[in-house]
Amino acid sequence: AVVSTQSTGERKRKDDEARREEMELDYLAPFLARIGDPSQMTADLAQQLRDDCLKDLKDRLVDMANLIQGRFEKETQQLQWKQNWYQQNQTTMTKEEEEQYVSYCSEAMFKIHILEERLNRHKELAPQKYVALEAKLMGDARLAEYLS
Repeated sequence: AVVSTQSTGERKRKDDEARREEMELDYLAPFLARIGDPSQMTADLAQQLRDDCLKDLKDRLVDMANLIQGRFEKETQQLQWKQNWYQQNQTTMTKEEEEQYVSYCSEAMFKIHILEERLNRHKELAPQKYVALEAKLMGDARLAEYLS
């Protein structure tokens, strides 16, 4: 008789882990779950799943762009406020306060630059991500035969 080196618990844990990884990679899983994981696929259902999946990605991409844009605008506003404050108070500032101001401006400019680069990169990659998901959906075995 062959003696198993893995306990039943270990095997179950590994199976659960593999199933979880598979679900994380299955971009259709949440959309299939919403409609009750149908056993029969139809052309209308396949189109709905495709559209819902693409809409979800588009919404997430727009939300991310808005988040980055909001942070960019907030940092820019704060820097503008600080620069106005400096203009009004520069004649009465101590050397230490002036150094703090210069340090703040340098850090703020760095953040603004990073946010600007992130936003530009996001705008560059968003259409590519959309096209890639669209291609994945068209090639997905569960949908391919129903999508033309």
